[in-house]
Amino acid sequence: MKNIFKILAISSIVTSCHSGNIAETDLNTDREVNQLYLNSTPGKEMIVDVDMCTDVDDACALRIATALDDDGIIDLKGVAFSVNGPNNLEALRGFLLHDGKPDVLIGKSSVDNIPEESPYWDLMASYSDGNIGDLDAVKMYRKILSESRTPVDIVTTGYTTNIECLLKSGPDEYSPLSGLELVKRKCGQLYVVGATYPEGRCNNIWFAPAARTAADYISKNWPFPILFFTNDVGGRLECGAGLQAVDINHNDIVTKALDAFGTDNGRWAWDPFGVWCAAYACGKINRLGFKRVDIHIDTETGQNTFTDANNGKHFVIYPLCDNKGYYNSMMDHLLIKKARL
Repeated sequence: MKNIFKILAISSIVTSCHSGNIAETDLNTDREVNQLYLNSTPGKEMIVDVDMCTDVDDACALRIATALDDDGIIDLKGVAFSVNGPNNLEALRGFLLHDGKPDVLIGKSSVDNIPEESPYWDLMASYSDGNIGDLDAVKMYRKILSESRTPVDIVTTGYTTNIECLLKSGPDEYSPLSGLELVKRKCGQLYVVGATYPEGRCNNIWFAPAARTAADYISKNWPFPILFFTNDVGGRLECGAGLQAVDINHNDIVTKALDAFGTDNGRWAWDPFGVWCAAYACGKINRLGFKRVDIHIDTETGQNTFTDANNGKHFVIYPLCDNKGYYNSMMDHLLIKKARL
């Protein structure tokens, strides 16, 4: 009898998709809403949200995303910026073209966060064809989610301001659903690179006032458990040194970005580690454990505090491998295999 109901449910979804109601289809009908949704299906859809700016680890994170898109591990649908600044969208377009991803959507920050300049935006922008599109981040999210036939994973490596705006968004030309309802029906796992375990401050939460309130808002209102990649884990790892060692002529765009940032020995791997783990849904290759937690964010200071709780709303990761070289080499392998040397 259960199999009959499952067949009927699948048939209902398929019929809904074919009848033009794909934007309203509930893809999470069988989901355990209090558990992580670790989807390792090859080619799963993913959106990456970055603050690729004064630090350079985002460039390594995006390279990992495009490399895993090549491998069919993920289907990279869009990249959103959570900061504004001169040339940043041109830089992102240039990067995506360089990495052979002309169809990946670009989203402009939905919040006017403090404009930042970057030591590598200009060099990336030189690869751009100017075809950025006109979507802000929330529109980009809503378009991708409304068109998806499978739950879409999201990994944020910067401020979570776009995610807050998505939750608060209303019906538009892409979907008649509110942002919250669209998330409930269409989102897979939200992976957030940020916060410090068990307590502390990190750039992605405390630096901008809007980031503090956004992190607090999504921690309370995201309808599923968030998986936090805290900076005390990714910040112990490194990414990019292997690429710089082999790209002796500095031909690749990621090598150039690392050089412009001022390092010749890679960079701390907060963001690359988050994207790499999210792409594989924190599988065996990532060698991670999970802990249930609750989180409190002081919106005045940006201080976060995690409390271990058996029935906690969210989760943090912890490494099961003490060998930092393992993680570093796995990430560098992806940087190098796609590099234009």
